[in-house]
This record gives sequence, structure tokens and C-alpha cells, in this order.
Amino acid sequence: MKKWIIIGAVLVVVLGLAGAGYLLVPRLGGGVDPSSGESALDTGGTPVEVEMGEVSSELVLDAVVRAEPGEEVKARNGGTVTHVWVGEGAAVGNGAPIVNVKVPDGSAPATGGGAAPATREITLYAPADGTVSGLDVLVGDVLEPGAVVAAVAPEEFRAVASIPPNDLYRFYEDPEEILLQIDQGPPASECAFLSLGSVGGGGGAAPEEGGTAGGETGGGGGGGGGGAELACRVPDGLKVFDGVQGKLSVSTGKAENVLVVPVTAVRGNVDSGEVVVVADDGTEETREVKLGMSDGSLVEVTEGLSVGDTVLDPVPLDPRFDVPGGGPEEELLTEEGMAVEEVD
Repeated sequence: MKKWIIIGAVLVVVLGLAGAGYLLVPRLGGGVDPSSGESALDTGGTPVEVEMGEVSSELVLDAVVRAEPGEEVKARNGGTVTHVWVGEGAAVGNGAPIVNVKVPDGSAPATGGGAAPATREITLYAPADGTVSGLDVLVGDVLEPGAVVAAVAPEEFRAVASIPPNDLYRFYEDPEEILLQIDQGPPASECAFLSLGSVGGGGGAAPEEGGTAGGETGGGGGGGGGGAELACRVPDGLKVFDGVQGKLSVSTGKAENVLVVPVTAVRGNVDSGEVVVVADDGTEETREVKLGMSDGSLVEVTEGLSVGDTVLDPVPLDPRFDVPGGGPEEELLTEEGMAVEEVD
């Protein structure tokens, strides 16, 4: 029995010494293959060949549908309501009478004594085809000059989407192809481009047709008070409601049979950039290039490279930005060092 106790004690001591030695090896510099750490942190690019290809730039944006804003019917000179021609929600044509108001007649000769001043009756007309809203005046109501009597809005809708600021670089011209997909709604339909403009800081009014956007959209796509707003006309016959949400698939450009390289092989992706060209003898040269459109994976090169040239992908970090303390490699080393200390 004592024999087995002695053997067990010896085994415990041996295993303990082996474990201590294993933990001491990393601290003493042994047991870790130096090349493994270097390869994990190696950011050198792989040579890739410049070739001909196609770039098709598309964005998918969250969107919200808005009813077109109505045109106001105003009593510019004020007056007293004498007749109401239509009711709330009535469909009217351009030029249809809305209300009559009685206003002082400045062209009439002055009357003496206690006679009432001369008046004349004028009619306020619909400024466009559409549906009457906001009409809440009654006969006998006195209107202040400039008072809004009603609004006439067309039976039209627009889809509006916020564009994140950095994605504005993807718009090379006004988009010609926009598809609207309503969440849980009708099939995707073409949506005619209306406007592209900066997002204002205030309200939520939709931009006027052909103008810039005047407020932020309810659909999340931009945020942060920057970016821009894209609006397109919802096609007639597509059943939508004010406030429904969906997505816009926007084609921002297409280039065929052009020189392309991966976007990761270029420092900068707009207008101009830099690539590292690898010669046949292995020497490297930093070269400026002119850039066209990008689809997020490939970028068109319009000047500076030829078919068959070889560039590094990914391109090495610009040395002016490759400073100690801020790179991911530094963070990785710090984390690994902390892990070793915890083990010790």
C-alpha cells in the first residue's frame, strides 16, 4: 500500500513541474513560433493583375411614401365668406370655385353719411387638380388677409429615402433606374426620379418636384443630420398609402469593358487614388491613377494603368497614417500581451 502512495506522490510532483515549465516557456521566449505572430499580422498585399471588366453601381435604401403636398387656396385680401362651393374631401379640377368672399371695393366712389362701405365679391379657385383638404370655413366667417382657406392636393405620392453621406460618392449623375418595393405591398415597380438634394435640419415636409429636399425622411437610411434625400414619383395605379415604408433599389451608374481593380487595391476610391504597381523584377512603385465609378467591390481605372499591369491587393496603408498606437495590429499585440500576463 505504501508503495502505491509513494508512486502517486512522485507522479504529482512530476506533473506539477511539467506544468510550471510549460507556463514559464512563453515568458522565457521559447515555445512560441515567432513566424506565427508575424504571419498573423502580415498586411502585405498579394499581386493581382489589372483586367477588363464591368462595374454596375447599385444602392438599396430604406424609403417612406409621402402624399404630395397640396397647393394652398389663400384669401390674399381677407374678407367675409359669402358662399362655400365644395366640401372637405371633394375632388376638384384646376380652376374650380372653392369659396366666395366679400371684400372692400377700393375702386368704388366714396359714399357719404353713414352708408356702408362699398364691397365686391370675389371667388377663390382651386390652383390645381386634386382633393380639397383643410376646408373648415363657414358663411359669415371673417378672414384675415393671407388666410389659408383650404389646400388642393393631387392624388399622387412620392417615395423618399435618406442617403448616408459617404454613399453620395456613388451618385455620378441623376439616377435613371429606380425600383420601389413596398413592404408587404404590391410587386416592385419603377419609380421616376424627381429630385436629389441635401437634407434640411428641420421639419418633415417633402421637397417640391424638381427642387431640393426640405426635411428628413422617416425611412432610416441616413441619420445624423447629414447626407441627402432622394425622391421619386410613385407610379399611378400602384396602391400605396401615406407613410408606408419600403425600399428603393437605385442604379447609380454602369460601365462596361473598362479597366477594373479591386477597391482594396486603391488608396482612395473617388476621382483619383494611388496603387502600388509590382514590376516583373519584383520592385514596387506607387502610382497615381484616375478613377471612375465603383460598385463597392471593383473600381474603374480611367488613367494610370494598362491591362496586364500588376498591383498589390490590399494596398499597403499610407505611411502617413501608419503611426504607432492607433492601428489594429497594435491593439492585437496589446490584447495578446494581456492574455499572457493573465496566464502567468
